[in-house]
Amino acid sequence: MFSRKGNAMCSPETVAGATGHAATGPATGPAGADPAAAGPAEVSAPLRARDPISLPRGAVRDLTHVVGPDWPVFELYVRPMEIKRLANLAEHEYNAFELTYNEHIGTHLDAPSHFDDDGLATHQIPADTLVAPLAVVRIGERAARDHVTELTVDDLLGWESRHGRIPDGALLAVDNDWAHRIDTPGAFLNLDPAEGLYRFPGISVEAAQFLVTERSVVGVGTDSISLDPGTRPADPDTHRVLLPAGKYAIECLAGLDTVPDLGAVAVVGAPKHLGGTGGPVRVLAFV
Repeated sequence: MFSRKGNAMCSPETVAGATGHAATGPATGPAGADPAAAGPAEVSAPLRARDPISLPRGAVRDLTHVVGPDWPVFELYVRPMEIKRLANLAEHEYNAFELTYNEHIGTHLDAPSHFDDDGLATHQIPADTLVAPLAVVRIGERAARDHVTELTVDDLLGWESRHGRIPDGALLAVDNDWAHRIDTPGAFLNLDPAEGLYRFPGISVEAAQFLVTERSVVGVGTDSISLDPGTRPADPDTHRVLLPAGKYAIECLAGLDTVPDLGAVAVVGAPKHLGGTGGPVRVLAFV
């Protein structure tokens, strides 16, 4: 979102296959596209029915940050989380807290409705799209040199040259090696006071268009705070391509270095509040 802007063993299970949202127009590839004029990309075809997903027999990795009042936010759009104790065991015979927070805080989901009035809200996202093959593209070495680098189509094609085509119905996640920065005050948002801009990596408009028109992902994730890089706060065009095309997004992922490039299955514990544009999630990867 930018407009605001212990491992356990598991038994194998099988989850039914999924189909995606209806097409809105003919296929249009990224070649020759004008990023400045980017709008909702046309979808080439509905997601094809995929084979049933078998959860790998192995460890479960938690790809979720702990969120609390100290979580860094864009204070122009988002207030820090508030946690208020309502009851304690000694006085009330039970413990309870009240939480006040924005939908787009911590490891969180952006629903299509975040950038599309006609898009699916949190409670409408099909459950079978929240269990997905996990494909991880790693550009952390480049992000260490260039904090505002963007995932490119070449990065995606390079990944495919090593691993094969991005699976239909996948959650495509970008590992910028950015999650560890949350432990250093100021490093996650990475504000450059000289320029007055945040310096964190994102996903290029062209890569977003490619994923919408040429591949059949259900969602896109990143370990930085936004799909769009910090250099274009007023032009969140990557959001404008992915979300109106019916994809969901997950921002501020953690632990992508603990999962393989391909072969894990992600389970997204999405919120289900009425009409939501997003919300904090618990993302687990079965490896």
